[in-house]
Amino acid sequence: MTTIAFNGLSEGAVNGSVAAVITICTHRKKARPLSAATPVSLRIDSQDAVQSVWNEKVRTLPADAVASALYAGRGFGLATQAAKIAMSKLYILSAGLGLVAGDRRVPVYGLTVSCGHAESIASRVIGELDVAAWFSGLLSGPHSDQWADAVGLGSGRVLIALTRPYAEMVGQSLSALEPQALARLRIFGASLGCALPALLHPALAPYDDRLDAILPGTRADFSQRALFHFVRSVAITHQAQDRDADYAAVEAALAGVAPPDRPRRMRRTDEEILQLILTRLPSQAGIARILRALRDEEGIACEQSRFGRLYRAALEQRAAA
Repeated sequence: MTTIAFNGLSEGAVNGSVAAVITICTHRKKARPLSAATPVSLRIDSQDAVQSVWNEKVRTLPADAVASALYAGRGFGLATQAAKIAMSKLYILSAGLGLVAGDRRVPVYGLTVSCGHAESIASRVIGELDVAAWFSGLLSGPHSDQWADAVGLGSGRVLIALTRPYAEMVGQSLSALEPQALARLRIFGASLGCALPALLHPALAPYDDRLDAILPGTRADFSQRALFHFVRSVAITHQAQDRDADYAAVEAALAGVAPPDRPRRMRRTDEEILQLILTRLPSQAGIARILRALRDEEGIACEQSRFGRLYRAALEQRAAA
């Protein structure tokens, strides 16, 4: 992982004002799960039944990996680095395991709550998957801590990086914390208001597209970039832990910064993008090259993880032809 220098501060700066850094897991893992450790191995059934079988399955799987070393990707790396800088404990929000301490040994698994993926648990549930109930069920699983464990006692800030799907998944259980604990939350992400309970809205940090001019990246890693910026620019320089003061410091850091111009790209269905990939495969090699061509030459919007899934599908379809 590349260490990012920011404001002249070095990794390992002493800071006792952050109690925990909590980030989402990633589909990309450094080890490939066996099919027995994915929803493919489960029977289609009611959500309660599927949840019970899954929790028992992960209880019996060998815990071969340290959680913090299992996930790949720039966003996850930024969150890990932020936890080191803040000298705080790292937790990972996992759709397959719950709220996992970074130093916990866990099984190598593959599970997502998003539809359209081979590892989607939604495909094994009769009816519509209740993602909030699914996550609440994971909190009692064998590898998960409780929210109260992660937040702990004391007054330190609890920093949480979320995307909208994860906000929908964890918001209900997170909002059940005591008021004193809720006041310590700082939540980072884009357009999370409609995905979180109103009780959590005061915890939303006021980051927007201006962050892209300070710390560039993709939409997928926006929440971790914002969390990382907060640790570097606010948490280790403002020991007082008042939320209003914290967010005033964020606004001050973004003041006068203009968001970078972004090209307007067209949305396409999975099938349309798949066909465009298949058209380019004979003459262009490499996932990065084709993604760049679709964005720059075709003017098509496609998030990197989504494109990776479609690229793999195109390779499989071409090999089977």
